[in-house]
Amino acid sequence: MASIIFAAIISIGLPLTALLYACSKKRYIPFVLGGLAFVVSQVLIRVPILKYLGEHSTAYSMFSAMQPVLFAIVIGLTAGIFEELARFIAMRFFMKQRDWQSGFLFGAGHGGIEAVLFLGSSAVFLLFSPTAIANSDTYFIGGIERFFAMLLHIGLSIIVLQGVVRKRFLYVVLAIMIHGIVDALVGILPLYVPKESSLLIVEVTLAVIAVAVFNYSLWIKRKGVLR
Repeated sequence: MASIIFAAIISIGLPLTALLYACSKKRYIPFVLGGLAFVVSQVLIRVPILKYLGEHSTAYSMFSAMQPVLFAIVIGLTAGIFEELARFIAMRFFMKQRDWQSGFLFGAGHGGIEAVLFLGSSAVFLLFSPTAIANSDTYFIGGIERFFAMLLHIGLSIIVLQGVVRKRFLYVVLAIMIHGIVDALVGILPLYVPKESSLLIVEVTLAVIAVAVFNYSLWIKRKGVLR
């Protein structure tokens, strides 16, 4: 039960706290735009396309089975392309507040809604369903993963915002590549790492990259690129 509560705090408590903070600072629009960028790019566009291909395309199924590494790279890049372009479009055409804090809240909204949909909703369901059965270790690890995923989304959002402010699309490409690499590694590492340690290695890899990207976003702030 403790691990499910932990997962709920991370995947719902943190996004809700960020939303309340955004409202108190009158920066709720960046937060909402971040959430919409994820929902539109992933939930409404990318995931349905991949689901359709998986159910109706023999070539797609054969590609995933016969070329798992290349498949993981392609799937990872599609995630990067869809999500980072959605960030760029939202920031470029709809977000007027373009300081560092707004970029932070945009990323919190983007990663926050992902956490709610992928983990938070099921964690809350289990908390209010005593008869439900859950693997507590899975929810504890899921909570840690969602924390670093949100941190990564915040860093990527600030990188994209830097590109918008400086009018350099190269930063969007950088965000796409980072995002694609992370997602690809999630699919590739389990193919070559012993099963008993693959999950730990995947999570550590995500954490290291997320912290590095977030530290870069802090460097951007210190340099005054985004104030």
